Amino acid sequence: MARKHDREIRYASSGGSRRLLLEQLLLAGTLGLTGCVLIAVEATLPLVLPFPVLGWRSASPALGLLFSMAVGFLHSEREGGIAGLIAGFLVDGAMGSGILLMPLLFFLCGYLSGIAGKRRLAHNLPSFMVFSVVGGGLYCLFILLREMILQRVLPSPLWIWQGLCPVWILTVIVSPLPYLIVWGEKKLLRIDQ
Repeated sequence: MARKHDREIRYASSGGSRRLLLEQLLLAGTLGLTGCVLIAVEATLPLVLPFPVLGWRSASPALGLLFSMAVGFLHSEREGGIAGLIAGFLVDGAMGSGILLMPLLFFLCGYLSGIAGKRRLAHNLPSFMVFSVVGGGLYCLFILLREMILQRVLPSPLWIWQGLCPVWILTVIVSPLPYLIVWGEKKLLRIDQ
């Protein structure tokens, strides 16, 4: 009689773990698909949409970075770090920097946004936009350092004005989009962590 009761408890607990595993796989698949779509948009946006304001070249916002930051901000630092690594590798492959430091930057931004989101900031869009200003600045600083390493010379102020400023401004302006997408997916999948 006791063995039958133990078996029922084991089946009940395995059913709960199966449901949890299914929810995690559904979340990972949804976030993975969303990240791939956002990175594809980031890679093709400068080709499709020129940005000729104030003499700026065409630019695209750092959607991969914003996506990993939104995942960290809304879920946890672990998910933000993993999303950052994957998004960094995809962006590095799509845009071809060749140094492979983009995954490290995206990992750090996703992980730190998860820590800041859980402990320091309120979970709302204005707080995320403030954090995206910092993330966009780090992204532009990384691009500047990458150019300095590749060209072995400090880029001109004109290059900074025409190349980095539009990226940073567009990243901050577009930051609500990845946040709202990840927030909507979290609500749609009913994930409360």
